[in-house]
Amino acid sequence: MPFQDDFLGRVEWARVGIYVFLATVVLGTCATWLRDRFHWEDGYSRKLNHVGVMLLSAPILAFLPKERLYPSVVFAALGVTLVYAIAALSTRPWLHNIVAGSLRKRDAPNSRFFFFFPLITYDIALVVAGLLLPVEMVRTAFFTVALADGFAEPVGLYLGRNNQFHVPDFIWGGRNRKSIAGCSAVLFVAMLVAQYALSQHYPLVIGLFAVSLGYAVVITAIEAFAPRGFDNMLLVLSGSAVLPTLTRLFL
Repeated sequence: MPFQDDFLGRVEWARVGIYVFLATVVLGTCATWLRDRFHWEDGYSRKLNHVGVMLLSAPILAFLPKERLYPSVVFAALGVTLVYAIAALSTRPWLHNIVAGSLRKRDAPNSRFFFFFPLITYDIALVVAGLLLPVEMVRTAFFTVALADGFAEPVGLYLGRNNQFHVPDFIWGGRNRKSIAGCSAVLFVAMLVAQYALSQHYPLVIGLFAVSLGYAVVITAIEAFAPRGFDNMLLVLSGSAVLPTLTRLFL
């Protein structure tokens, strides 16, 4: 079958299996245990899971050859989503603990929805970006979501209690709470990620700093004003799309 030869045959199945197991069973259970053991706020355990899942992809999947990267990422995303779905619906504590640490009380009674909606829309966005845009730009956006967005909520919880502001949510209604500390973390980390990732392909000149700063400003604005649950999807699509334009302007 051409489909099998061209697509399934290029999947790194062993790596996909290892990634799915570590990113769900191991990491998810650890996040729940840490939340319960040390009485963490669920924003910390959720983002520990968020950052960990994506960082695990770096040594296992993210730097595969281009012809194997895309099909492997597709099946890794499907595998993680399937395990999370089974865990979220399970009444067995040992299985439900895979996802329990990522369900936020403030999202109740829709905690499962606001866990799965950003996960699924992000996976779709990553697949679309991988099809349409240069792989180095998609990688940069991927690690931006992992690190910049990943650190925003914990930093906001820890340092942002006295510098909060609210933005309207045009999809779900109401207002989303943000903080200057959390937004600053997004700006700083997004700029560092872009600077490092792009320096692997472009010379370290002043134009590269301009690209990284412009990119970070766009990412910070999107993260701050995105409707609840849409930020990961918008970050990976807009980040992957804006970088080629910025590099043409400044490099």
